[in-house]
Amino acid sequence: MKNIIKPVFIIIFIFTYQIAVFAGGWPQPQGGGFFKLDFSFIRAREYYGMDANIYNINGAGTRLSNYVTSFYGEYGITNKLTVIGYVPFFVRNTVNEGVGALTGEILQPGLENNSIGDIDLGLRYGLWAKNRWSVTTALFLGLPTGDSENENLLFTGDGEFNQQLRLEAGYGADKWYATGYLGFNNRSENFSDELRFELEFGHKFLDNQLIAGVKFAGTQSLNNGNPTGSGNGLFSNNVEFLSPQAFLAYEFKNQIGINAQVAGAMSGRNVLAAPAVSFGVYLKLN
Repeated sequence: MKNIIKPVFIIIFIFTYQIAVFAGGWPQPQGGGFFKLDFSFIRAREYYGMDANIYNINGAGTRLSNYVTSFYGEYGITNKLTVIGYVPFFVRNTVNEGVGALTGEILQPGLENNSIGDIDLGLRYGLWAKNRWSVTTALFLGLPTGDSENENLLFTGDGEFNQQLRLEAGYGADKWYATGYLGFNNRSENFSDELRFELEFGHKFLDNQLIAGVKFAGTQSLNNGNPTGSGNGLFSNNVEFLSPQAFLAYEFKNQIGINAQVAGAMSGRNVLAAPAVSFGVYLKLN
């Protein structure tokens, strides 16, 4: 069974830390919060290999799917200190049945694994704020709570404890905002460390009820880990990508909102070559 997906690698970069709409760059006010329930999925027949070229997954008929139902929350302890949590409480990975085109015979059985994913906990601290600018720093801890021992390599976690440190900045006007961050991700268990970045721009319409935005995110591996010993069917070492993203959100009374987002990898190594889609509902406490 392992040979079905052994050549394929994916990092769940599209969901972790990027499901929160317009959150980075500003700490929550004391007693304020942002809480979101999200459903995300990606279904792919192709992937970017180590040479950055696109290949079929174990033949053109194989499709690998990843579905994540998660909770994301931020809460302001003080006006400068915010606690953050991301809990992918149900992760479902599947590989489709392989059926002969002429005979209809099942050539390979379908595979699946359902489990919790890796939980992330973090703190954001406000460093400076003036004239609509905000500069913050954030620390995220990735806990190895997911399944990293599935016999068919359909893991829901990578089995390593990582620490990501970010420097974030944001600017907010009446109708638009811009945010960005630069981060360093220290990974254990012979995974390579990473540099990560994201830029986001959003604009408000319809009396600030409709928000449309775009993002551009990326990861660059430092290639200082074991290139083969830390790879598996759903998480890999030396992952790299550039990801354009777009989202829409609609808010009711500046408190309850719904949103949809599409993200993809325009280039990469060890990532699936397919768009990821997410839908969510969120609550803001002001």
